[in-house]
Amino acid sequence: MVNFKQIAIVVAISILSAFFIGLSIDAFYAEPKYDDFCNSYEYPRAIPEKYPGYFPNCTYQQTKEETECYKQGGLVEFDYDQNGCSKFKSCNLCNKEFEKERAKYNRNVFFITAPLGIALIIYGVFFSVEFIGSGFMFGGVFTLAYGTIRYFSDMSKIMRVITIFIELVIVVWVALKKVKR
Repeated sequence: MVNFKQIAIVVAISILSAFFIGLSIDAFYAEPKYDDFCNSYEYPRAIPEKYPGYFPNCTYQQTKEETECYKQGGLVEFDYDQNGCSKFKSCNLCNKEFEKERAKYNRNVFFITAPLGIALIIYGVFFSVEFIGSGFMFGGVFTLAYGTIRYFSDMSKIMRVITIFIELVIVVWVALKKVKR
């Protein structure tokens, strides 16, 4: 017979344990903020009184500086001439630095959550009350998934395969241990 109270406890423990780990990491290890690397940049707009016609007839051709900036992963900043036409001002590489730090942060979160998730799964296997142990096991799976998802896009293709394989082996091992008991 299905015990809905036990199912509710399993769901609650699994979700809350994963949230607890994720929120604890966020509380003690802050994620890099875009504004710490880049100032918000507002593009100057042509003012109708200053620039008659408001949409000036400008011919635009991408400059070497702009092309190089885009190749480096930068954001091109423009100035505007007396006719309201844009011209290259500078190459802002702040976004590249932010992305580098964000990738490092996601990697570190993965290296924190992976062992914690595995520990929760193993703890759940050996917990004496079956349905509470199941809650911790699911919480471990959610925690493992959270860390993996955060870092997944920055992993190499080989690292992705190895990570998912190791996680799959751990979950199958846990399942076999749990079923054998």
